[in-house]
Amino acid sequence: MIVTSKGTLSVSIVYAVLNHARMQGVDPMQSIESARIDTQLLRDPNQRIPVHQVDHLFNELARRLKQPELGISAGARLEGRSYTLLQPLFMCSSSLREALSLVREFFVLISDEPPPSVERDHQGLVRVTFEGYQQGVAAEQWIRHELIASAFSQWSRLLCGRDFAISRVDLCRPRPAQEDIYQYWLGAPVRFGCQEAAVYFPAFWLDKQLHQTNPHIMDMIKKEVKTLADRIQNRGSLTERIKQALDQKRIAFSATQQEVAELFHISSRTLNRHLQQEGTSLKTILTQSRIETAKQLLAENKLSIEQIAMKIGFSGRRTLDRIFIKHLGMSPAQYRNKIRSESSHNVASPMGETPQPQETSTSNELA
Repeated sequence: MIVTSKGTLSVSIVYAVLNHARMQGVDPMQSIESARIDTQLLRDPNQRIPVHQVDHLFNELARRLKQPELGISAGARLEGRSYTLLQPLFMCSSSLREALSLVREFFVLISDEPPPSVERDHQGLVRVTFEGYQQGVAAEQWIRHELIASAFSQWSRLLCGRDFAISRVDLCRPRPAQEDIYQYWLGAPVRFGCQEAAVYFPAFWLDKQLHQTNPHIMDMIKKEVKTLADRIQNRGSLTERIKQALDQKRIAFSATQQEVAELFHISSRTLNRHLQQEGTSLKTILTQSRIETAKQLLAENKLSIEQIAMKIGFSGRRTLDRIFIKHLGMSPAQYRNKIRSESSHNVASPMGETPQPQETSTSNELA
């Protein structure tokens, strides 16, 4: 299955690739026009461009430059000056752990897609996984995702100093003919064809004290970053932004009012007031999103109903049964059989045979 994206990317990040192309003698204007990007947007680094246009632009530039590794090389050549407000905030961090926390909190300044996750593996390495870049993602998106992974690697080197070394980088794209180019720009061994894109580094770097930061400067930058993040996140209705956050797994289906409010940098009271003005509530949004996710998983027919219930934050199948019956008038098992039946009738049998009826749910399924 091809994974598509409907988000946006900050113009400040697009600048890095445009300047990289100019440095190599390629005028990006032709590619900008080909991607149908409004040049007025490019005048403001805080503007956003739909990712399908960004992907078209990046792939067109890669074709003209004859550089499929464009995202990696552009990210690795980021200068110390800022392309986004998140970069100076990252550089002012006193440890890599603090920097990663700030990236996760304010990733919306870069992209609407899920922020990177951070975890330790059993080999004493820290794994930073880029959630949007996984096996199955459309090839047109590789350059954009690799740009972000490469930029993170470069920022980490700038923050930690020349002794910092990345242990390994995983990429989802198939092994290229010239894989040495990727290792050169990333400065680390690279594995291709992986399930997810990730950057690994030794765990001791996570809490290593890097420098003393002036707290007044840090607070000033953070305040400015928070203001910009609030402005970006306040686009559109709060209901739609919560649904998007659920889809991107930035909040869990079991999230509390406080957790959701903190994500959008507002109080629980303000959250409730805005949702009431939009004629809904957090409980209603979570329930609707759970139902839609469950319907999708039931149609895919890969997980049991019990597994689906657990996946969307319920304690067990009975709760999912009850909610489906209340909102859809049928149990999850009946819904799955209905989808199977509709699919069977939509596919003509080559022998003219009549599809066999699907089994119905038992009374136990309605318990």
